[in-house]
This record gives sequence, C-alpha cells and structure tokens, in this order.
Amino acid sequence: MNIIPLDEKWLEPMCELWNEELGDHFPMREQLMRQNTFQDENVYLEGSKLAVSEDGELIGFVIAKKWQEQQREMRLGDGGGWIQAILVRSDARGQGIGSSLLEQAERALRDAGAELAYIGRDPWHYIPGIPKALPDAKAWFERKGYEVLYEVFDLVNQTSKENGQRQEYAEGAYSRLLEQKDKEEMLRFFKRCFPGRWYYEAQCYWERGGQGREFMGLFAGDEMIGFCRVNDDESPLIAQNTYWAPLFDSPLGGIGPLGVDDRFRGKGYGLAIVKDGVAELTNRGMKHLVIDWTELVDFYAKLGFSVWKGYDLAKKTL
Repeated sequence: MNIIPLDEKWLEPMCELWNEELGDHFPMREQLMRQNTFQDENVYLEGSKLAVSEDGELIGFVIAKKWQEQQREMRLGDGGGWIQAILVRSDARGQGIGSSLLEQAERALRDAGAELAYIGRDPWHYIPGIPKALPDAKAWFERKGYEVLYEVFDLVNQTSKENGQRQEYAEGAYSRLLEQKDKEEMLRFFKRCFPGRWYYEAQCYWERGGQGREFMGLFAGDEMIGFCRVNDDESPLIAQNTYWAPLFDSPLGGIGPLGVDDRFRGKGYGLAIVKDGVAELTNRGMKHLVIDWTELVDFYAKLGFSVWKGYDLAKKTL
C-alpha cells in the first residue's frame, strides 16, 4: 500500500469508493465532492491523503482542513482543524489503514498550529458530526480519543397544498425573495447579526453565482431583519440540506438556516418566515423538504418536520 497526496484526478474513484461504502445513507455526486473538497481552499493538503494498493486501486482516503481564507473578516474553527471525511474500503479494514490516515491528518494539523480536530462541521462540510447511521464509526473515533459533545439532526417533511400559503407579519414587517439589488443590505445584515459561519456562507453564495432566489428576506421598511434560506435543484450551489437529494424520487427542497435580528425577536417572526420558506418551495413543486444540522427538533415539529438523520458532534484535543 502507498500513501499519496490528495489529487483531483482521483475524484471519480473517490466517489465510487464513497458510494460503495456509504451510498445507501449519503450518496455522493462528483459535483458535490468537487465543490466541497477540491474547490475549497481550506483543504489542508499536508494532512489529506489517499491510500492506494500496489496495483493502483484506491483503498481509502482522509481529507483534512484548516482555515486558510485569511482575506475574510471572520475566522472559522476556533483555532482547530477538521477531518472532513475518512473512509477505508470494507475488505481492507482491520489492517491499520484508517488509523494511519487519521494519525497523519492529525499530525499535520497539529504541526500547523491547530489545537483541536473536529469530525465534520468544516466549511463546505459533508456531515456535521459522526453519523448515527454508522455506530461502528462512533466507537472507532472514541477509541482514537474523540469526545462526543452533543447531538444534532437532519429533519424531513412532505409538503401539501396547505403549505403553500404565505404569512402575515406584525408591525408592518414583510418577507420576500431577495434579488441581486439586495446583496449589500443582505451582507450588512449578516455581518451585524450573524458574523461567523452564516456570514461566510452568505459571502460565498454571491461569489459563486447567487442571484437572491435562495433567500427569503424579512424586512422592516428597507432594512433586512431576518432570513430563511430556501434551496432547490436550480440553486447555483449544492446546499447542505440538498446534499443527499439522490435518496428522493423527486426534486428535493432545503429549508434553513434561518435567523432574526435580536432586536425583533419574540414577535413570532422566526416561525413565520420558515412557513414562508416552506410555501415558496411548495409552490416551486418540491414534494419533500430537508432541514440540516439542527438541535431545534421541537421547534420545527410545529411545521411537521421529523428526525431523518442524526449526528454526534465530536472533537479531540491535539
């Protein structure tokens, strides 16, 4: 076996290996892996490796990330790094390949100054933590020193005609889809109210071809005071809540994240703008909707969402 650097020329066999091992739960598309791994400048190549057999077959891989976008106003990761993905072919497990890949990734991150390593939850992540659908993975990571922090969930809902009605808001507030002309006001809102990951994702949205239709904006006059993201198969990027769309037999819609300026909370705006997001996607013909990476199971249950997938957030001190 040879350990070689990560390289995009291995994209197709990486996707094939992923789908052989994980496709029933997390079907990978080449477009998604290209977007979230090979087009993310936070991939840390010193810690990202491929395990290849003597006859040139891909046996496994690890993808490590550390924050490298120094030109941004924010810094994600709290000084830590991320293990975006680690996978070894089933018939090659038990030989120490996964342990070797993980050790090399952790060593590279530590040498680069990272104090922590997180499983998933990276910029352009695939998963927010260890999937509950893979119980052996949780035990393996715990043996490697990872501490499970808490649970998060992906939720799913099926739309109906009743979901297509828009909401009325108190005190003159109103919602509408954003347009290109709203870009600067939207970015001001995120910088003021959600200056971390969500502000980063908002910047990336416009940089990678967004035109506004993926954001339901909540306004008081001309000021944006809240939002709910709405994704579908026509979005310029594959968004987190539509990653696993191939599991559905019709186009999948994605709801969230959502947020309201804290000056305007307590007025029912949060639930109302989610309802408007659901209505927007219902009217676009979406039959199923997914909300990803949330702890707010009871909140979204008010709109008929139920738990679909679960994850254990985990970290390790390096």
